[in-house]
Amino acid sequence: MNSLYKFSFVFALAIMASTTFGQTKTDTTMIVNGVCNMCKGTIQKACKIDGVYSADWDVDSKVLTLSFDSEKLSLQQISDSVNAAGYDTEYNTAPDEAYFGLHGCCHYRDPKVVEDHKK
Repeated sequence: MNSLYKFSFVFALAIMASTTFGQTKTDTTMIVNGVCNMCKGTIQKACKIDGVYSADWDVDSKVLTLSFDSEKLSLQQISDSVNAAGYDTEYNTAPDEAYFGLHGCCHYRDPKVVEDHKK
């Protein structure tokens, strides 16, 4: 029985190792425009795509910190997803239709909205 347990344990480790070594984890950042915590939720939700391990956007610095599998997707594909959600990145501008679909308090291109969030 003890040898069966050892075999099962070694087999399980081999399976985990093969799935881990097949991934290329990339950690990076990108600038994403936004003004509030509602923006944060939408931006981070837009990053919930296959191959993204983590995404955290900071309201004050506008920096999106990412960890993703660069064999599954590119940084441009992540940027495209964020753009489709209505947010400009350092790489691309969101389509106007997506931007104007955001809640009014999230219209980061409007100087008055930006100023209101500073108060």
